[in-house]
Amino acid sequence: MHKATTFEHGGKVYEVRAIPTLNGWKVRIFVEGIPATGFTYSVDSEVYQDAAIDGVPEDLVAGLMETAERDFRRGLAQELVIAEETTDDDNDKFKP
Repeated sequence: MHKATTFEHGGKVYEVRAIPTLNGWKVRIFVEGIPATGFTYSVDSEVYQDAAIDGVPEDLVAGLMETAERDFRRGLAQELVIAEETTDDDNDKFKP
């Protein structure tokens, strides 16, 4: 059973999907059925189960979904891509 929510940003409707895996849950943002970024958020089943046993009141999967949406709205994914490209460019300077 997967979970999904939608949000609007920049005139488009995005979907945040949480999918159970053998090892926990994965969360990713889609637009028109296509991944909107290359980023995936996840929580291991051990952490997820321990949180419930320890009485953590928050739903970790819902929290991941909220974090993914918030990061996307803030442009964090794009900032990380730019930072990675900059680092790659800097690394090229050290190649013989």
